[in-house]
Amino acid sequence: MPTVHPAASLVPKIIGPGQGKSINAFGIPMNIMLRAEETGGSFAALVAEFEPGQGPPPHFHHDHEEYFYVLEGEFELSVGGQTATAGPGAMVFVPRETVHAFKYVGSTRGKILEWGTPGGQERYFEAIDQLAATGAMNPENVVATSREFETEFVG
Repeated sequence: MPTVHPAASLVPKIIGPGQGKSINAFGIPMNIMLRAEETGGSFAALVAEFEPGQGPPPHFHHDHEEYFYVLEGEFELSVGGQTATAGPGAMVFVPRETVHAFKYVGSTRGKILEWGTPGGQERYFEAIDQLAATGAMNPENVVATSREFETEFVG
């Protein structure tokens, strides 16, 4: 869980495209725009880019809510038993403990803004990126890392 800092220690920021930290988690390029530490622990935000067919299988989080805002392309989204196709301008709210999944169904690259409250989800994606970078990406390590970061895949 991220450390919450007093508001007086927060520093205003303007982050332009490509100015965050670039990682690649699950084969998906991501740019971490704001880390939990930069928001007093309140949230973290990243932009993720998807190729056709990419997206996470059904899963849920124990420790945070998640929000998605579609920037480019069309995504098939499933949240809490509801399924819809969403394009640019669509927003999705996922309460903790809610099973959700999505898949990019467009024909070119798609892009979403994702943020979680409280922050910390960016550390999960960094850990997955590190597994791939060190050649340790296998089902057992992914499951163990996911559990460490309060994420469970279902089905």
